Amino acid sequence: MTAFGAFRERHYEPYLRYAALRIGQSDAAERVVSDAFTELAVTWTVALGSAGPAAVAWDILHDHIGQALAGPGHPDQSDGPARSLPLEAQVLHRRLRLSSERVAEVLGISPGVVPGLLPRSAPLKE
Repeated sequence: MTAFGAFRERHYEPYLRYAALRIGQSDAAERVVSDAFTELAVTWTVALGSAGPAAVAWDILHDHIGQALAGPGHPDQSDGPARSLPLEAQVLHRRLRLSSERVAEVLGISPGVVPGLLPRSAPLKE
């Protein structure tokens, strides 16, 4: 399996779950994730040359979600939804039940950063 194929296999499911939660429609979420991975495939070499390929991939997914939310049937979000790494980490951890290590992997950030992105009121459960 190629590096891109392995990356896609590892990240497809959390990307799809996150997109479905954000967009609210599973068929639209599937299209968004498919389009995001298509764009990533085209730019894979560039992503691999970056400091964080997973972060590049997450940004691409985020852009595609923003485009979907700006489309018909959704409120005008011409600039896409605002980026909030803490909110994204919280959704992945609390709503999608990903471990803090998996959240870091999906977002393309250091695992040591994740606890600082999550509310301190509730302890992390792995």
